[in-house]
Amino acid sequence: MPIFPPLAATGIGSVPFTDPEAAAALILKHLPELPFWPQMVRRGYAEDMVPQGARGLPGLVADPDARQVRLDPGVSREIALAEFYEMLWQNNLEHFALKEEEAAGFFALCRAAAGLPSPPLGLKGQVVGPVTFAGMVKDDQEKPILYDREFTQAISLGLAKKAAWQAEQFRALGAEAVIFFDEPILTGFGSAFFPVSREEVAQLLRDALETTRQSGPVLLGVHCCGNTDWSLVLSLPLDILSFDSYGYFDSLALYEDPLRHFLDRGGWLAWGAVPTGEELARESAASLWERFTAQVERLAARGLGHRRVLSQALLTPSCGLGYLTPEAAVTALGFLQELSARARDWLASLEGRGS
Repeated sequence: MPIFPPLAATGIGSVPFTDPEAAAALILKHLPELPFWPQMVRRGYAEDMVPQGARGLPGLVADPDARQVRLDPGVSREIALAEFYEMLWQNNLEHFALKEEEAAGFFALCRAAAGLPSPPLGLKGQVVGPVTFAGMVKDDQEKPILYDREFTQAISLGLAKKAAWQAEQFRALGAEAVIFFDEPILTGFGSAFFPVSREEVAQLLRDALETTRQSGPVLLGVHCCGNTDWSLVLSLPLDILSFDSYGYFDSLALYEDPLRHFLDRGGWLAWGAVPTGEELARESAASLWERFTAQVERLAARGLGHRRVLSQALLTPSCGLGYLTPEAAVTALGFLQELSARARDWLASLEGRGS
């Protein structure tokens, strides 16, 4: 069981702020039990999730002007892969470390957490998932490298090491490490434009999750902010499924048996209960609470039970906050904090009644 309590609140990644220290302080204030490091996407392309994932991976070059990461045609494929696997086998996590110029929020949060009288119960990080990364990086023929099985396998293992490096930093601060692999591209899974099979997607994600665990204790999640084949994701060896419950609860609720099996083995749902688009302006803490409770009631009515659903839940925004205004992002964090408090009261009342 995680050491942070049920219904703790955390974030997904991106924020609209540009001051790392101020952003870290704001997150620690609103989400003290499971703060996340803020991706400062408005500071430049280097802070986007794909270039953040690229450092340490084989044969890649970032082009900030074109806002692209691609295979470098001037690098030998064989040499790049050989050097990469040599580094991988050495388990040198520093090779996969984030740098402050590309992840200012990570270092700001770690500094702020280190200065607290006691560390947060957990610290949450994120890294681009291997399927999304390989779908967004292209070769010199403008073809996504998701078609290239040799490179995608290496990328899956490399991104796992980047996740493991983050987890190692969090454990060194005395906090439980939680890392999400962000996989927005899974919303296109099953379409004619998605070039890989169900089995290949599952293997890429399974490799990333299992390789991350080899470097030390960590709770691992997958985040998808749209609709996908939830039975595939729920079958993976992950601890947390992060989904947009505000917009896509109905699609996840259709997968009743996979959901039950996931919860049976101790999995947690991270409910993206606070919208991060224009819908936010139409909502209040009261309206979001009404929506969340109705969704919990629907799962409970299917034999999962209120206490079980709530005791294996986290609360998050539906996706990153980066496209909101700074003022709206603060509002979203406030809503999230209030939902967490109300949900805990609900769970406490259920436990008090033994129901």
